[in-house]
Amino acid sequence: MTPSEGTDSRALKVADVLRPLGRGPLSKKHAMVAANLLGVHWTTVYRLRQKFLANPVASAVVPKRRGPSKGGHRLGSAVDSVIDEVVHVWLPKQRHLAHPATDLVLEVRRRCELAGLQAPSRSTIGRRWSQHREVDALNRAALPDAMTAPGSLVAKYPLDIVQIDHTQADVVLVSDYDRKVIGRPWLSIALDVATRCVLSFYVGMDRPGAATVGLLLTRTVLSKTPWLATIEADADWPMRGIPRVLHLDNAAEFKSRALRSGCREYGIHLMYRPVGQPHFGGHIERLNRTLMERVRGLPGATGSSPKGRKARQSEKTASLTLREFERWLAVEIARRYHQAPHRGLLGATPCDTWRMLHRNLDSRHLPSSSDAELRFLIKFLPYVQRKIQEDGLTLFHLLCSDMNGLRRK
Repeated sequence: MTPSEGTDSRALKVADVLRPLGRGPLSKKHAMVAANLLGVHWTTVYRLRQKFLANPVASAVVPKRRGPSKGGHRLGSAVDSVIDEVVHVWLPKQRHLAHPATDLVLEVRRRCELAGLQAPSRSTIGRRWSQHREVDALNRAALPDAMTAPGSLVAKYPLDIVQIDHTQADVVLVSDYDRKVIGRPWLSIALDVATRCVLSFYVGMDRPGAATVGLLLTRTVLSKTPWLATIEADADWPMRGIPRVLHLDNAAEFKSRALRSGCREYGIHLMYRPVGQPHFGGHIERLNRTLMERVRGLPGATGSSPKGRKARQSEKTASLTLREFERWLAVEIARRYHQAPHRGLLGATPCDTWRMLHRNLDSRHLPSSSDAELRFLIKFLPYVQRKIQEDGLTLFHLLCSDMNGLRRK
């Protein structure tokens, strides 16, 4: 599976240009700027925008072309992926390049040579970089103003900025089957900065990875009613929607291809905390401390400090299963945390703040189609690329050389 499977690379570019234009009236001046970036006539921008507003995902705006358009390219998908990876991932990490344009070309050519691909020309690479910078400028203009304030992170409206973080819960759980101790669970949380509402959480015994982030985002976007019914949690949890910005630390699972691909499809911007400056994640760090303080009253609680854990003998008092702990968390967040006055909201509750601010905003929910939820989940799940070679396709250490059978490689 490739990063752009089901989504033409051209459609991703069209969506990147159209999203900052918003939903209001579009002037001819702005339409001409967008047309110049896309290499189309300015009237075509209005037609593409009409389709995009009806279904605001990148795959909805694959333009129909009878030939290569102005500014288009005939690069193969493999070469196109190399340029995309270098421009969007490699280049932003290089902070001290004396000649970024030259280094960009050299890096693309190096990767193409390693992959056995024909490298594109310098002008093609330069044109792609120029288009990326213009689109990036439009996107930055559309982001919340307070994001640019140094040393602070403030959002005015729900879903403007959503922070995600992982922590290992200070409680020991037991197995559903034999009630034996299985260890401490990992908790992943998505927090809306503007309202301090918890948009979702995911709890599991395995260390968080790319799949965890995908499941957490899916629960953030979808209605939580079916999930609450599954875990038998009596709670009301209306907060959901597609974030505009995800604020993350620099963990590997937050830089996976699956996350970047899904975010490009649904217009979610990724913003990473500066390395060595944890205060940029203060909102969600405070929430984690609040929840862990509540956990101290549960059987099997370990306490937040490693000192004295042996004396507490948490394993002997542990009695909660993973499902029971998940139910407790859902009720604790939805019925206690969301309904309690919050100092960061000047005494208002997160639930009331969400309802007040979210009332007049444009909906950022998924399109109302039967397969929209499944498509969203699949787009954010991890994937691995495989090459079809002369002797067949190798997958999970098995070589499929024909349609009739598999043999171990």
